[in-house]
Amino acid sequence: MNTFQHALRAWPFLLLTTILGAGSVWILNQRNAKTAQATIEELQLHQDEHANSTAKDPKQANRIELPTELWAPSRIKLESPKEELLAVPVHLTGKVSLNEDRISHIYPMVEGTVDSVSVSLGQNVKADDLLVVIHSREIGQAKLNLYQARLQREIAIVKRDLQTRIAENTRRLIDELRQRRPIQEIESKFRTLAMGDYRERLLASYSSYLKSQADVARLENVQDSGAVSGKLLLTAQSNRDADLATFQARIEQIEYEMQTDILLANQSVKEADTRVAVDATSLRILGVDSKDIESVDPTTQGEAISHYPIRAPFDGTVITKDVTVREQVRPSASVLTVADLSTVWITADVFEENVPLLRLLDQQTVSIVNEAWPDRTFTAKVFYTGEIMDEKTRTIALRAIAENSDRLLKPGMFVNVVIPGIQSGSAMTVPDEAIQEHEGKKFVFVQVQDTQFDRREVQLGQKAQGRTVILKGIGPKDQVVVQGAFVLKSRMLAELLGEE
Repeated sequence: MNTFQHALRAWPFLLLTTILGAGSVWILNQRNAKTAQATIEELQLHQDEHANSTAKDPKQANRIELPTELWAPSRIKLESPKEELLAVPVHLTGKVSLNEDRISHIYPMVEGTVDSVSVSLGQNVKADDLLVVIHSREIGQAKLNLYQARLQREIAIVKRDLQTRIAENTRRLIDELRQRRPIQEIESKFRTLAMGDYRERLLASYSSYLKSQADVARLENVQDSGAVSGKLLLTAQSNRDADLATFQARIEQIEYEMQTDILLANQSVKEADTRVAVDATSLRILGVDSKDIESVDPTTQGEAISHYPIRAPFDGTVITKDVTVREQVRPSASVLTVADLSTVWITADVFEENVPLLRLLDQQTVSIVNEAWPDRTFTAKVFYTGEIMDEKTRTIALRAIAENSDRLLKPGMFVNVVIPGIQSGSAMTVPDEAIQEHEGKKFVFVQVQDTQFDRREVQLGQKAQGRTVILKGIGPKDQVVVQGAFVLKSRMLAELLGEE
């Protein structure tokens, strides 16, 4: 029997085996499908039973259990809601600006050419620091005028002092002459003392009087002998009286002249003082420092006498700089701006509905918050609340001053200004930390048994001073978890994920 014949005989057997194998596979698949379906139906039944049980007892679905031994690690703290008067703060959008009382826009008082610049933009300066030096012809001429006026005053003072000494010496001479001292004694005593032409005039008239007096005395001694006629004696007496009158008139004239000369000398000194004061004041008006005015001296300063220094008015920072060396400057253009940034102004607009708060804010402190420093709260003291409402914005201006020694508040920044509100009626409040949120719903945890806590959805009101008003959801005697509530929330979320 050949191979082909064997294959024909084996073919029915192979066909039967194939049919039986395929049937077995089909039977097994049917059994597995029924088993899987039963398993799915069983799981669905359990889920339905669990869902039915949950639906039947919603309190159990919102209840969380936390063993007592976990309270301390979780920092659980309970507290009943508080009934209190609540002042709801008002939040305003404000802006940081420069302290307008501590900003100086520096303009030169004269025209000139910039000789040197000692500061750069952003540099901190101290009061009286040198900022800019300007070469000014006007300043140079004004200083020269002052120098000349001072020289004229010195000359006037010297003349006055000399005239005073002359007058004093002349008065002493007149006193001696009135006592009829001998002419030789007087000349010897006053020879070295300055008297001008007063000495000559007085001594000449005094000598004439002494001579006439001597003639009368000589004639009187010989009159009884008959050697001298009475007429000659009378003539001598007349001459003596005339010389005496001339001498006394000379004294009066000289005393008047001395008084007049002293008055004129004093007047010259006053005029010189006035000229110096006027020239010095002119320099002060132009902004020249007192030290520079006192040190004016062209013999030592040379060309520097025309220098016009500009100094810092106070401690601050150079915030604008519009000047370079050799640049022409004029009084109409600012060259520098110096601002004291240790304090800043906070400006805000108060809406019409909050106007009643303004009467409570004068000299009061408000809180300032800025996004750049989210973990820090600044304070500012209100110093101005406007009296006129802006018709367009319906707001009233508020100004406060804030310390800024660390330079964190930058002019131009926007800030959130929190001003205290007016106390409203009594409200039930809990700490902000007690409020939790899930899927857009606000809730708190309330203790219902020793270790069990219910999740209570609440309706919230205003927030103020770290507390939140509860309008609905809990009662005044409920024990609310005010600290550690996040642990309970985490436990609740874990159970919800387990159910899913």
